[in-house]
Amino acid sequence: MKKYIVLIISLTIISCNEESVEELNSTLDVGLEFSIVNSNGEDILNPSHPDCIKESNIKLYYLIDGIKKEVYNPNYDFPRNFRIYEHQNEFRIGIFQNHSENEDKPLTYIQWNESETDTIEAAYYRSSNAIIQKKIWLNGDLIWESINGTNPYFILTK
Repeated sequence: MKKYIVLIISLTIISCNEESVEELNSTLDVGLEFSIVNSNGEDILNPSHPDCIKESNIKLYYLIDGIKKEVYNPNYDFPRNFRIYEHQNEFRIGIFQNHSENEDKPLTYIQWNESETDTIEAAYYRSSNAIIQKKIWLNGDLIWESINGTNPYFILTK
């Protein structure tokens, strides 16, 4: 029995190499959170607000190789790469941004409804096992920069 245990441990150690350990330690940091308020400061992501932004109307698009593609992955927990959730006393939308390696600053379009779209642009640090946000722009304005480990969060007024 001891021979089998030693054999299993030996095979396990031999099968692990530096490359497989590195793959296990991957980082994908492409998330962004918004609170959205109207001009009166009211939370319009709150589904009980009479003028709320309806989740069913929101669509994300990624610009990939010059083509604007709607995001939809039916096997994902969040097939459209966003989610609306309650955070403490407000609602937020979490967005998983475009991180295409083919683009210097990948673009994500957030279509709120048929007539309103915002553009998110991000710069990333990339390595063999990590994609980490450095800067984020909303409609051309810098809204977040990776300083002191702060999470990308922004209050958007609509």
